[in-house]
Amino acid sequence: MLLHVLLSAECPADGRTWVPLGNSCYHFFHLPKSSTIEDVREACRVNVPSADVVSINSEAENSFVTDYSHRIWNGTKVVWLGMSFNVDTDSLKWFDGLDVVYTNWMHGAYSEDIPVDMCAILHTGSGKWEKVSCEEVSEKAVVCETPMSKFHFLISFDNQTLLSALVILSVIVILVGSSVCWFIYQKKYSSSTVFTPFNYYPPFSTPNSDETLLVDAEEREYAL
Repeated sequence: MLLHVLLSAECPADGRTWVPLGNSCYHFFHLPKSSTIEDVREACRVNVPSADVVSINSEAENSFVTDYSHRIWNGTKVVWLGMSFNVDTDSLKWFDGLDVVYTNWMHGAYSEDIPVDMCAILHTGSGKWEKVSCEEVSEKAVVCETPMSKFHFLISFDNQTLLSALVILSVIVILVGSSVCWFIYQKKYSSSTVFTPFNYYPPFSTPNSDETLLVDAEEREYAL
């Protein structure tokens, strides 16, 4: 049996601004010079090795990237997407290895004639996608994505171990509870205990010297 306890999940704290959505974090920025897709990937991974160019797997995520870009950039931009053509599987793949399922291509922008070096871009004005060459050098906006950092620990045990642990824990709780109750009881009633005072009367007393002389005189008088 495996118990998985999740303590917290958060975005990277590397000095850059990361915006959370679902289980991912996104960083929006603009490279100051024309760059290739590999330059962009390298920039995403600065201080965060798990980060890569954004992959979009739903309409909600596509809308998020489009809408948030309007908040930080003036006018429309062209944003790199982390997509490429996998020649081994003859299919489109995201850089994180997942298949491209959700798409939002511009009308006529996608065809079966896919170049080997195909990458994709998103137009923030419309949210639509367009395929381009990965070797294209141009000045584009960048959105990096990384999974939230999850702090967790795993506990592995079998059912018998769990049962034994519960029994021991129950005994400890009972003992501690009983001790606390006894301590409270003793503290409450010990101060109110009544002791009846009594005087000690010894059964015999030792006569003093005057009494001894009186007794001797009486005995001699009776003897005469």
